[in-house]
Amino acid sequence: MDYFIEDIGNISINNGLVRIDCVRRTPGENEGEVSLQNKGQIVLPLASFVRIQGAFARAADEMVERGILQRRGEQGDETPTTDEEVTAALDSFEADSGDDQESAAKSKK
Repeated sequence: MDYFIEDIGNISINNGLVRIDCVRRTPGENEGEVSLQNKGQIVLPLASFVRIQGAFARAADEMVERGILQRRGEQGDETPTTDEEVTAALDSFEADSGDDQESAAKSKK
């Protein structure tokens, strides 16, 4: 079974379970405003959450090494904890869509 998760909202911990709200971001009524639609939750034991977080960190490091993601600036080793810090951390990465590699391969032909 596959699930597409566009974004995450609140993350809470209660009785050893981590609950991650899955959300969809849509344009708000005013310009620049974003509205969140709740799309369900992921619920998992705390130990599983910690393992997944480690796996995500290793995957991001590998993507940087392979050139899929590129760090724009050094953020330090602090883990982001607020929405603003997470957004800033995401903004520090630049995803490679592969367009540059495709055009480079075409120009070699």
